[in-house]
Amino acid sequence: MLKRSVISILVALAAAGCGDILEGVGGMSSQFARGDETTTSRPPEKPGVDLRLAPITGLTWINDGLDLTGSASREVLIRDVWNRGGGSVSFVQAGRREVAMALPGVGIPTLVPAAVTHVSSQLVYDPQTASLSAATSAAFGYWVGEPYVLPRSEAQLMVLRVGLASSEEFGGINEVAVFNVEGGRELAWVEGGYIYQLFCRTGVVEEACLAIAGTLQPLALLAMLDAPQPPGG
Repeated sequence: MLKRSVISILVALAAAGCGDILEGVGGMSSQFARGDETTTSRPPEKPGVDLRLAPITGLTWINDGLDLTGSASREVLIRDVWNRGGGSVSFVQAGRREVAMALPGVGIPTLVPAAVTHVSSQLVYDPQTASLSAATSAAFGYWVGEPYVLPRSEAQLMVLRVGLASSEEFGGINEVAVFNVEGGRELAWVEGGYIYQLFCRTGVVEEACLAIAGTLQPLALLAMLDAPQPPGG
């Protein structure tokens, strides 16, 4: 009964996050809530299957030059990043440290498809309130080559969306739901007060997508470990 309730909640949230808001990351199917398969267990890895995964360290984060974390507070940071976008778009480019400050404790997977070379990162706003959107507060795109040069269907292998899981109904829920959608599959799960929705494009096998979802680590820590070392340091 609990698992069925979890699926219902995740599907409802996914449906709420669909529509125009997905235009900012692209490649995400609005058919998430109509996927033809769901599961709440991680299938065992098939012996001999090459998952073609690599560590996230060393990738090019295209927005890491953006850093307003010297702001007086999280609230000021969120406002300043919103102003960077001109106050008219939902998806605003943001650096890793900015996302980590805006969403304390947020995580990202430490494994990615081996072909990924670049990552884009954005904070996502409700234009009516100029505050972070609850359904999707941040988005990460995982690209083969420089982002936005080739069509997303060719260059963007994976997208991670993060929203707020504020309802008490999410307490202690960390099972993964898998949905077959147009262009690939989506995984959804709740951890640490956030709901994570991971889209893996066709070509990334399900076992790999599940393995990626299982490597969540704090973004703030990863940003710090992957930061360039000062001269002589």
